[in-house]
This record gives sequence, structure tokens and C-alpha cells, in this order.
Amino acid sequence: MKKLLSILLVATLTMALFAGCGQNDDTSNGEDSQASSNQQTDNQEDSDDTDASSEDEITITMMFSGTAAENDFETQVLPELVKKEFPNINLEVTKLPDDQYYTALKTKLASGEAPDMILVQPKYAGANSVIGLAEAGYLEPISELNVLDKIGEAGTDSFVYEGDVYAVPSGVTILGTYYNKDMFDEYGIDIPTNWDEFLAACETLQQNGIQPIVMGDKDMYVMQFGLYQLAANLVYPQNPSYDDDLRTGATSYTDEGTWDKVLEMYTTLYDNGYIDTNSIGLGAQQAIQKFVDGEAAMTFDGSFNAPAITAQGAANFERGYFPLPGNAEGEQIYASMAMGAGPAITKDSAYIEECKQILELWYDGESELWQAYVDSGKIIPTYGYGSDNTNPLFDRFIELYNEGNSYYWCNQGWPAGVEVEMETLLSEYIGGVGTTVEDMTQGMQRKFDELIDN
Repeated sequence: MKKLLSILLVATLTMALFAGCGQNDDTSNGEDSQASSNQQTDNQEDSDDTDASSEDEITITMMFSGTAAENDFETQVLPELVKKEFPNINLEVTKLPDDQYYTALKTKLASGEAPDMILVQPKYAGANSVIGLAEAGYLEPISELNVLDKIGEAGTDSFVYEGDVYAVPSGVTILGTYYNKDMFDEYGIDIPTNWDEFLAACETLQQNGIQPIVMGDKDMYVMQFGLYQLAANLVYPQNPSYDDDLRTGATSYTDEGTWDKVLEMYTTLYDNGYIDTNSIGLGAQQAIQKFVDGEAAMTFDGSFNAPAITAQGAANFERGYFPLPGNAEGEQIYASMAMGAGPAITKDSAYIEECKQILELWYDGESELWQAYVDSGKIIPTYGYGSDNTNPLFDRFIELYNEGNSYYWCNQGWPAGVEVEMETLLSEYIGGVGTTVEDMTQGMQRKFDELIDN
């Protein structure tokens, strides 16, 4: 019996061995096996669609400028929520101070080691301008993203190069005129709707012993806060392509009715004492303090300084905010509103599609990620969650933006350095050294030509 069982066992194993060899040599069986494998793969793909969470684990890198704070959105909150939505994606974010960011970005781009996503500035602004980087071939176009329709053309225009969008703008930033509502009410002043009404409001305040406007011109960059509001009403409505045309020579800072008009109107505020010429010795923070202490009725400043400007000072009064009306009576008012710097995808990224999925989620207007972004206070949303709950101070500006009645900040369309020349020459004018409006426009054009040629 034992011998019979042994013979049967050997025979069984031998048959199994030949059967296995036969299957390996059988082409049709191999095809059936492959077809079965393909079917399983297809079924898996059908169930996953394009969900990045079903793929192999990957690491996406991103580099932003700024200083990381506790519970920082970009370095902490964003990676956590991306991981929650896409379990296979590890988002690693590096945040560097501005100067270090520009230096590191330049080095990484030149060496071919750029992060998958980077922060870029609108138009020509800064060393990481979207146009400069797109022109150099460093960025991936993202024109097909659905979120761009929500942001709208007014927002995406600042991130376009040769017809394609290359970055997602991060909300809007406003330049406007903060005012003391109590003072306006006391002297029967309505919010001015044109330049003549604005000058009349200044005159009424001055006649009643109130300093109309305070500015901290010692920090010369604040000069842009009023000038760009006037330019939004005087330069760009005539020619929205004015800055682009500067580069072809079709326009010039010396063109009559453009920057000469802007500077004439702004210097009128100093000539009449509506802005004290002593502002040249006053710093930006000192000017804000004078406003919150009730020592002046107005100040030109940005939405980014709203917390400081609405803080409690020596005087207790209600604040308001309106666009400086550089328009004539009966003409449309325009706001000066810039799209914030936003994320772009680098051309050499190995994870372009995954990066696009992150951007779609981040800016969709309703996701948990978008809500966290809005709640961080980093942006003023113009759509979706949070857009109906912005600071009431900004309501009029958002209204103008959504109507298409706003223009970007001028220096975003200029090579860096022209605005510094403008501030320097205006500072000379305020200081009474004899600089004229013509000197200023000619100086701006000379600096522009010098920078473009280099």
C-alpha cells in the first residue's frame, strides 16, 4: 500500500509539472492571463478616475516668500489639508524672507532644481515676475484650470503671458483713502465722488482747523498709495495697455494728459497744505498713529494696513474707506486694486497634473482648503466662501472690482526702479528744491529707458 501511494504521488507531481510547463508555453493562455490583468487594471482605473489619492506616494515641493508664523498657512495648514484630500501626496513647503527667496529662486531655476510650485508676482513686478519667468520658459501654462473662471479676467490678466495664464492670483489688495467718519459728519461732508468734490472736502476740513490728510513721506513708498489711485482714474481708462506700450515706445511717461496730470493733481494737495509738507519728516507708522489719534481726517493707505488703521488711538471715532476719486464729474470712478502674488507650476516639475489638482482644490471657493485660506486673513476673497463676509470697509472696492472698474498698481507694469525714481523726484518737490512736474515725468522716462536697455 505504501509503495502504491508513493507511485501515485510521484505520478501526480509529474503531471502537475508538465501541466505547468505546458501553460507557460501556451501563447493563448498567456494572452488570457494578460487580458485578465489588463481588465483588473482598467477596473481599478475606472473606480479611481483621476483621483491622485490612488497613485503611488509622491512628494511635491513648493517655495514661497515670507516669514513662517505659528500655525502658518503655507507651511503647516496647506500641507495638512492637501494630505487629507490626497493621501498619496506629501507637500513640502519652504518659506524664505523676500531677499533670500529671490536669491534661492534664481539659483534653483538656473541649476534645474526648481521646486514644483513657486510664488510669482503679477506682470513685471519684482525678481519673480510672472512675465519674466514665463518668457524665460520656467513656468507651465495653467489656462485650462476651472478656478480661473471664478477668479475672472480682471484677476487673471495680471498673470498672462502671450495669451496663457501662468499663475493663480491670491485675492486682491486695495489702495484707498481711510477717513474719519465722525469728522465728515460733523462738517456735513459726503464721500466725494469726483476730484472737485474731494478738493472741496479738503478745503472744508482745513477751514475748520482740521488737517485734511496725513502721510508718512519719510518712507517714500507711501507716495505710491495716492499716486496709483489717481493713475487708476486718469491713465489706464484712456489706455489699459499703457504700460505694455511703454516697452514698445508707443507711450511715454511724458505724454500729455497721463503722468503729468497725475502728478499735477497730487502735488496740488501739498501746494494747498491738504497734505502737510512736513510729511517728509514723518514715517509711515507715525502717520498712521496721527490718523488713529484723530489729528487728521484722512490718509492714503492699503487694505494690508487695516488692522493698524482701525486700532484704538487717542481719539474714538468710526473709520471709513473710499477710492480716491481722480475722475471728473459724471465720469466713472476706478479703484486701485492689485492681485496678490500667487502659486505657479514650474515647467520641469515631474508632477504637473498633481500640482494642478492642488490648485483646483485650493482656489475652488468652497473646499475646506479654500475656507482655511480665507480664514487665515491672508486674502480678500472676491468669490465663494468668505466673499459675503469681508470687512465692510472694503465693500465699495469689491463692488468696483466685480464690475470691472479697477486697475492694477502701476509698478506691477514697470521695471523695478522706476517707482523709486518717481518717489525721489516727488520728495524733492515736496522739500521745495525746485523740482517740477516736467522734471519728474522726464526722470521717470529716463530711468525706464535705462532699465529696459540693461
